[in-house]
This record gives sequence, C-alpha cells and structure tokens, in this order.
Amino acid sequence: MGLVQRQSIKYSIVNWVGVLIGVLSTLFVYPHALEEYGLMRFIIDTSTLVYPFVSLGMNSLIIRFFPRFEDKEKGHHGFLFLLVTWGLIGYVVVAVVALFFWKDILGFYAGRSPLFSEYLWLLFPVLFITLLNSIFHQYSIGFKRIVVPSLLIDFSQKIALPLLVVAYWQQWISLRIMLIGVVVYMLLVTVGFVWYIITLGGWRWKPDFAFFDRKLFREMLDYAIFGIVGGAGYMVVSRLDTWLVGTFVSLKSNGIYSISMFIASVLEVPTRAIVGISIPLIAKHWHDQNTSEISVLYRQASINLLIAGLFLFGAFWVSVEPFFQIIVNGEMLEAGKWVILLLGIGKLVDMATGLNNYVLNYSKFYRYSYLQIALPAILSVSLGLWLVPKMGIIGAAVTALCSTVLFNLISLGLNWYFFKMQPFSFGALKALAASVVAFAVTWLLPMPGNPWLAVCLKSGTFAVLFGAVVLWLRLSPELNKMLSKWTGRFS
Repeated sequence: MGLVQRQSIKYSIVNWVGVLIGVLSTLFVYPHALEEYGLMRFIIDTSTLVYPFVSLGMNSLIIRFFPRFEDKEKGHHGFLFLLVTWGLIGYVVVAVVALFFWKDILGFYAGRSPLFSEYLWLLFPVLFITLLNSIFHQYSIGFKRIVVPSLLIDFSQKIALPLLVVAYWQQWISLRIMLIGVVVYMLLVTVGFVWYIITLGGWRWKPDFAFFDRKLFREMLDYAIFGIVGGAGYMVVSRLDTWLVGTFVSLKSNGIYSISMFIASVLEVPTRAIVGISIPLIAKHWHDQNTSEISVLYRQASINLLIAGLFLFGAFWVSVEPFFQIIVNGEMLEAGKWVILLLGIGKLVDMATGLNNYVLNYSKFYRYSYLQIALPAILSVSLGLWLVPKMGIIGAAVTALCSTVLFNLISLGLNWYFFKMQPFSFGALKALAASVVAFAVTWLLPMPGNPWLAVCLKSGTFAVLFGAVVLWLRLSPELNKMLSKWTGRFS
C-alpha cells in the first residue's frame, strides 16, 4: 500500500484544496447566476454523458492494456497514437450523426429555453476537447501518476469556472464570452496534459504495427465493445440526472441540482484518490494472477472509504440547517436539501463497497459487467423519465439513489460468485454505530443563534467524537499507522 498511500495522500491534499475553493464558489458565487450556471453545467455534463459513445471504450482499454504496451525504450509501441486515432474515429461518427439530426435536437430544446438555441452548438467543441483530455488523463494514470492529472482536470476547473461566473455576474463579460471561456480553459488543460506526458516520456507517436497484430486488435476490439456499453451505462447511472433536470425541468433547477450534487460529491474526494491509484494495481494484479493482493485492496478500500464518508457526511448533515442560512440565496437553494441527503446516501453506499466494480471489470469475467451496468441503466432511464417530470429535482435524486444501490448490489453478487471476495468486515458495523452515536449526541446540543458558530460547533463536535472512536477502536489500521507516523515526525 506504500505507493497507494503516497499518491492518495498527495491527491487528497490537492482535492481538498479544490473542495475548499468549490465550497466557497457554491456558497457565494454560483447562486448569483443559477440559470447561466445551469446552462454551463448542462453543456459540460451532456458532453460527459455522450463521451462513452465517442471514446469507443477508450478508458477501459487504456487501463487494461497499458501494462502490455508499456515499454519506454520502444515508445510504448505507439499506444498513444492508437488511442487518439481510435477516439477521433468515434468523435467523427457521433458528430456526423448529431449534425444529421441537429434541426430536430435544436427545435426540441429551443422551446424550453432561448439560451439553448443560441449556445447548444458549444457541445461540439466541448465534447471534442473532453475526448482529448480524457485520453491524456487515463494515459497519465497508466504511469501510476494521479496528482498532476488531478490538478489539470479537476483542480483547475474549481478555479476556472467560478472565475468565469464571477466575471459574468459582475457584468465584466457577456454570457457568450463566459461560455467560450469554458472552451478556452479546456484547451489550456489539453496543453498542460501534452506537457506533462512529454515529461513522463510518454509522448511517443510512432505506431508499432508489428506489435499491434491481428490477435491483439481483436482482443482490444472485444474489450472496447464492453467499454462502450459499460461506460455508457455508468454515465447513464451517474450523469443522467443532471441531463433530465436540464431537459425536463429548467436550467435554473439544473443550477440548484448541480450545486446540491457538488455538495454531495465532496464525499467522493477520498474515493477518487484511492480508486485512481488502485485501478492500475488491480489491472496488474489480475495480469499476474495475484488474487490475494486484490482481496486485500478490496477490503482496505471499503473500510477506509466508509469511515471517510461517514465522517464527512455526518459532519455536514448535523449542521445542515445553519448551512442554508449562510449560503447566498439559501432560501431558494434549500429546495436541494433533500437532494443532498438522497445523493449523500448513494455516495455512502458506493464508498462502503470500495473497489466493487473495478475488481470485476479488469478480470477475465469482465463481460459479466454488462449485467452489472445494464440493469441499473435501464432502471435509471425508466425511473428518471417517470419521476423527474413529476417530482423535479427530488425525482432525479431518487433515481440516482436507486440506480446506485442496484449497481452495487449486482457488483457485490458477481464478485462473490466468481471470486468469493466481498469488501465488508465487522469494523464496518462498528463505524456505522460510532457515526450514529456521534450524530445523536451532537444533534442534542443546543443550536447557537449565529449560523457560522452553529456550523463550527455542531460539525466540529461530530468530527471529534467520531474521529476519536475510530482511532480508539482501530477501525482502520492504515489510518492509525499514518497518524502515528505523522505524530512521530512532528515530535
């Protein structure tokens, strides 16, 4: 776990700084331009939703086959050339299909908001740059590096988007310039990835057709088909809610939902850290048939992520009422309160199951992931189309929670059936009990009149109580060892 811990710690530090900036933006920036922010998020999230069809299973290919292509002396056998060519083919196909139906698409959205008719075309450049950045991001992770890619693709967005919204809100720039600024920012990220891959020695474009033979091509094509279906299903499960709100409710509601979703997504910071560095290790362990190491990673990730999720969500929810008194336009955004609760529960389920779907996805039984993702995707589409027009953002949150729970239940069942692996331990029950007790004690404390003081008192008390119990019971040996190491250095 040495490499995992080092990269995860660095990654978490970067992301927590990003989260702090994101929280400030959520509290004091985005509420000033809800409809415009909703449009921005709709364009970005829609391109992300369509990405699996454009990438043709690219992300799965990179992680699974990079260990086979990796050879610095031979330029990694032109793997980067292959990836970009593969992605460009997918983009051209999707763009041609979209242009063929563009009048119908534009007519459908133009009736819902005049902003769509003027700015929906931005989906094309945003989708293209999203494709390149995703390829470069996953390619960098193949080198077992997640910190700088995180700075480029996640952290930078936490800075760039709020600055653009502030400039629009203060009337320094127009809405058109703000949205074009998003495209320019994404291009700068692409330039940053090019520079970083060059420093890693991975910017090698000469194809090696002798290495890339017919047998390897068929194997990659077979896995790519799985990646398209699996990636599309995953995006439907994780991103369809924002698209449904923007399409069937309003851009303003999409702004509220996006802000609520960001608050809930704070729980995912530890997940992204551990998953980001663990995925290449899982792929390598499966390649080496080292199932014992996979089982260890699976259980360690589960308990550590569950503790982190309970800590963060409990600390927030215990002071949720004064939180909405602090935030700008809190009375309007309070409509997202129950969205945060529902999405937060879904995140906790996802964290408690750890590396659930990745264990199966990079094994020889990866084809069964079709079942893993198909049923939740069908549920997400059918339930979302029914609930969102009726219940608005609450319907979207219910849909997201149900599909997330079903996805993880299927993953758990398949991992146990094929590998006799499951992520849970008795420590998980202890952690749940500790969080309930800490929450109950904190909830009984009197609520100060000042909302800032109330948040500090309530959240701080929960954090101290829960954290102390976790350390005392040694629910996470890695956390205790890390703390001992840090205190030893400090001493």
